[in-house]
Amino acid sequence: MPERCIWKKVLIFAAALFLMTGSYHQVIDAKTSKKQIKEENQKLDKLNQQMQAEIEQLDKKMVKSDIKYEKYSQRLETLQKKVQKTERKLKEARESRVNQYKIMDKRIKFLYENGNTAYLEIIFEAKSFQEFLTRAEYISKISQYDSTMFQKLKNTEKKIELSSKQLKKEYKNVQTVTIQAKKEKEQLNKMALAKKQKLAQYRKKLAANKVLLAQYEVEEKRQQETAGAKNEISSGNGASSGSGYSSAGTSFSGNSSSGGQSSMVGSGNLIWPVPSCHSISSGYGYRIHPVTGERKLHAGIDIPCSTGSTIVASDSGTVIAAGYNAYNGNYIKISHGNGIATMYLHCSRLLVSSGSHVSKGQIIAKSGATGMVSGAHLHFVVQKNGNYVNPVNYL
Repeated sequence: MPERCIWKKVLIFAAALFLMTGSYHQVIDAKTSKKQIKEENQKLDKLNQQMQAEIEQLDKKMVKSDIKYEKYSQRLETLQKKVQKTERKLKEARESRVNQYKIMDKRIKFLYENGNTAYLEIIFEAKSFQEFLTRAEYISKISQYDSTMFQKLKNTEKKIELSSKQLKKEYKNVQTVTIQAKKEKEQLNKMALAKKQKLAQYRKKLAANKVLLAQYEVEEKRQQETAGAKNEISSGNGASSGSGYSSAGTSFSGNSSSGGQSSMVGSGNLIWPVPSCHSISSGYGYRIHPVTGERKLHAGIDIPCSTGSTIVASDSGTVIAAGYNAYNGNYIKISHGNGIATMYLHCSRLLVSSGSHVSKGQIIAKSGATGMVSGAHLHFVVQKNGNYVNPVNYL
């Protein structure tokens, strides 16, 4: 009997040891996978930071390139108007010269047909010597006027023609640099878009890894608890290890500002933020993001406008955030009181800073294409008590 009991205990211990060993290897595998994911996350974080820095530098170059292109485009437009105006003046000058020539031609024809006797008759018909001198001087002045006026009109025509040639030459030169500026702008936009898409991939992978890490932690904890319970059964004591693993995962979040500063309360009636453009290229709601390709909430409206367009505050309030990040680009957030806040994203330049009090209609920024975008526009956001709402319902 004693020998049979000994063998029974040996078999129970062996079975428990086998179960414990299997669980132990599962825990080791989970820890190894977790370690690999964490190492990958560290690499992704580094790449993410590098890419954000590169995008920020590209955004700065793009802003300068856009301003340069807009400057040349405006100059080209001005020159085109000047060329058209000069062409009209040249046409008028030519018509005046032709008309003056016709008048001279009539007088020359009159002299040819009637000879000098016609002029002599006019002179000798004078009733006094004084009238004789006056008529002679008058005829001389007419002839001199014709000659002088014709020459003057010819000179004016030449001057306008020269001015027209110079303007056309300048127009051609500016047109060349405008085309070059446009190519440079398009190249920078292409480079920036590629980097922004890469950044979106990094963020997507980091988010997926975060979910996977959480799953590993849950599974690891479950396996540890199972192993502990089996250990208690095999050893016969009720002690528990109690050692758990705490996640230190981080989440992506936007910049926030404390409400400790004094604030300005708006009227509650919002005005359109871009005076030069009143159309919407993309409305509020779910859509496929043009850069990341993901279906997500478009928490505002896109107002298409060229780089450098004026952006105004939709209502009076206090600027609670003004800065840059790789997603929003240069952006501003204004608190208007009563739970209402507005945001202005992807600007080329910010003209106010955090803590500033702004009035309704005040110029606060210039539009652009900074951040996670594919082209110049203003992304306008309205929040009510911290929740996104459709801006159209408040404008």
